[in-house]
Amino acid sequence: MSLSLEAALAELRGLQVTLNEAAAEAQEVEEGDEAEWLAQRLLEPDYCTRLSVADLGGALAVDYRGSEYEGWGEFLDLLGRPGVARHIVQLRISGPDEGANGLKEWDFAPLIEADPDFSRLRAFQVAISDPGDHNQACITDGQLPALIARMPALRTLELPQAPEPGFFALDLSELRRIRTGGDWDTRGFVGHLAEATRLPALGFIDFADSSAPFMSLQSAQASEWDSTPFADYERLFRSPVLERAWGIRLRNTRLTEAEYRALAAIRPKCQFSVVLASPHVYVSHWGTSDFPYRHLLPFG
Repeated sequence: MSLSLEAALAELRGLQVTLNEAAAEAQEVEEGDEAEWLAQRLLEPDYCTRLSVADLGGALAVDYRGSEYEGWGEFLDLLGRPGVARHIVQLRISGPDEGANGLKEWDFAPLIEADPDFSRLRAFQVAISDPGDHNQACITDGQLPALIARMPALRTLELPQAPEPGFFALDLSELRRIRTGGDWDTRGFVGHLAEATRLPALGFIDFADSSAPFMSLQSAQASEWDSTPFADYERLFRSPVLERAWGIRLRNTRLTEAEYRALAAIRPKCQFSVVLASPHVYVSHWGTSDFPYRHLLPFG
């Protein structure tokens, strides 16, 4: 089905009314109480789901900010309608720090099933959690390869976690930049990236290692929950992937100064930087749990 740019823009902008109605329905607002509910809702505008759409001149940039529950299904339904997705060149998804059981989980199953045409999408970004957030943002396990397979022209990719190994079987010939947030499972990202053969244009990598070692003194429940070993980083730095890249940023890696310097020596012309921003911990937990909080106190 062919849908004009103007028609797609109108449908996306019209969705805001539906999002507002979905919020009222979820809160079970009774007839006659709408005005009072709306007044209370607008006291916390950051928790109001909203959709922003910009016509960049022949293509659309779409920003969804809100709940992964209220309105999320309606948003995915619209993206999955024939003719809408093919006009989008940038898609950004974010929301406030809220969720369930410490997770803010984005479930893309309905969109994957709809099989939309994202052939023009250049930038796909799902917001990464701040180290101080209570809820860890994530995309439902196993969905990323199938989702990104529908975005063959991507140049920029930002994800709240490292993608599954199936990601590296995709042909992403135009991908220039990738950034991953750090949850507990690295999914072997660095080791798989070292062997990657289908990312010929990748120029910058921003990878956050596992947060699990900062959360507990206990041994990792699985090897994927532990920090990436130096051997994997060394293989990556010696690989053709890093030979082509102009820069790499590593976050929360558990390497020594000597290991960092050894990596830099392998690729002296590559812009290599390190960020240490470990997850937050409630002060009330200090000394009462196995959280290794001493690394948060560099000044004593």
